[in-house]
Amino acid sequence: MILELDVGNTRLKWRSVDTQGGLLARGVQGSEDAFDGLAKQLGAPQRVRVACVRDAQFKEQLQARIRASWGLEAEFAKSSLQAAGVITAYAKPESLGVDRWLTMLAAKARGNGACCIVDAGSALTVDLLRADGQHLGGYIVPGLAMQRTSLLKSTAIRLPEPPVWEKTFPGSSTGAAIHNGILSMAVAWLISLSESVLKSGGTLYLTGGDAQLFSAQLELRSVPHEVAPDLVLEGLSAALP
Repeated sequence: MILELDVGNTRLKWRSVDTQGGLLARGVQGSEDAFDGLAKQLGAPQRVRVACVRDAQFKEQLQARIRASWGLEAEFAKSSLQAAGVITAYAKPESLGVDRWLTMLAAKARGNGACCIVDAGSALTVDLLRADGQHLGGYIVPGLAMQRTSLLKSTAIRLPEPPVWEKTFPGSSTGAAIHNGILSMAVAWLISLSESVLKSGGTLYLTGGDAQLFSAQLELRSVPHEVAPDLVLEGLSAALP
């Protein structure tokens, strides 16, 4: 069994696969209790592949826990100039977030067409991939919750109620105006960015914690897309075969 970890800023996604890549189990845990709970839940893996966007100190702590639990050295994925048919647009490949790199490797492995890859998490990232595997670059903007937080911190607006991300028409309260406005702006932007890819017969992929939320909005607009919740994890086998 191979254990694969996608360690983000706010949560840990994991799955276990057999040596042929067949899915055995999967789950999501909060970042604080993530590894300790997972170590108790699973049996001993043969390998541990990791995608981690946290700092070097966190990686060292995670490595130590994996070593103590199973006597294994974790294999951490790194961005590179090229791998699995994908060539990065970055002049300094090591500065490309490993989560973005892995989503591109996974998207390329899924098919030979052009791709627009949207990772809707704490940050909202978009990467464009040509059919031949050439990365055309990407975008990084604050995610929905981060945009809301930034607006509230920079103004005198106070919203006691939690955010509701459901609609994009004009809001009839301050909260609705903010939430609908942020969502409307993000959806319109993603549709605009993916237009050329979809016209060429390519694929728009959605992954990350808010993927289903954006999927619902795209379905209302009849925009073709695929929700791929494990896209980062899928890329690990290409980066670390």
